[in-house]
Amino acid sequence: MATKTRRRTRPWTRADLARLPDDGNRYEVLDGELFVTPQAAHRHQRTAFKLAHLLELWCIEHGVGYVVGPGAVIFGRNELQPDVQVIPGPEPLGDVEWSDRPKAILVAEILSDSTARRDTGKKRDAYLRISIPTYWVVDAEHRHALVWTPSSTEPTMVTDILRWQPRIDIPPLEIPLDSIFPPEQ
Repeated sequence: MATKTRRRTRPWTRADLARLPDDGNRYEVLDGELFVTPQAAHRHQRTAFKLAHLLELWCIEHGVGYVVGPGAVIFGRNELQPDVQVIPGPEPLGDVEWSDRPKAILVAEILSDSTARRDTGKKRDAYLRISIPTYWVVDAEHRHALVWTPSSTEPTMVTDILRWQPRIDIPPLEIPLDSIFPPEQ
């Protein structure tokens, strides 16, 4: 999946996104830069769906929140669109603006060649800067995940089971990575 970063003389803002075409690309703004990413490949979408599905089942069972993907993370003049995110609390009734929703407690990006540098660099820094409690970068091709928390300066590489426990009063979620990755060829 090819990706582009567009620059111009004045910084991009969230407000500029409304003027961009509805052409199947994903548009994000971070610190004045516009990120343009075409529609994700099949493996990427399947991995994101499986991850979101398992997260959703667990979140509903334990009253943690609800899952969306891609969705929007809005802060200041920035808008990022992670592949999967968990938003705490009950799912709102009706159509609620992204800016009016609580901040995500888990954000996950599914790695692709074209977005790897951004997902593990600028976007990671932004999610940590706004204190997203858990950030996962899931790499289906190499069959591992990188996990960051605000207290970690380096990621933890997970090769077997992703674990997440947003509250101590509930058992941790355990997701075997093989359950979200495509079959090995």
